[in-house]
Amino acid sequence: MPIPFTEEAVHYVAKRIMRTQDIIGQRMAMENASYYAAVGQEMSEIEFINAVLDEADCLLHIDINNIYVNSINHCYEAEAFLKALPGERIAYGHIAGHYVEAEDLRVDTHGADVIDPVWQLLDVAYAHFGVFPTLLERDFNIPPLPTLLEEVETIQQYQARHESNDVAVKQQQQN
Repeated sequence: MPIPFTEEAVHYVAKRIMRTQDIIGQRMAMENASYYAAVGQEMSEIEFINAVLDEADCLLHIDINNIYVNSINHCYEAEAFLKALPGERIAYGHIAGHYVEAEDLRVDTHGADVIDPVWQLLDVAYAHFGVFPTLLERDFNIPPLPTLLEEVETIQQYQARHESNDVAVKQQQQN
């Protein structure tokens, strides 16, 4: 069963993260996970994630595909969700493909090519938060290496565009 988005679950998850951080002696990153049922939900997904991040004082592993998948499955605006995350906590991210089960149901599989709306959401993330390390995740249905490298190159192109924008803004601020 999925973790319910409740105050009690915030404390439970945060305690486990804090214990792990104490054991390893450093902050860890929590991922925004895909989910398919919201059992016992008392708060929104974004409220839950932000509450755990605050209480545990941990970092965020931002999963761009999960934001897109969850936005379809749970009927919310992906870009608004993305922008409500605390960018200063992003340690790294990843991007992946998913399976279209039905018009209103996406399954996070990491077994398909990244689609345009997910690429566009990554672009928004870089524009809003700045560039962060990003991994292309592919767990099965692995295509030939040239196809994978094209997707990796697409990530690099988005990053390069936003890095050059970041440099230009910093130069303007210095002048």
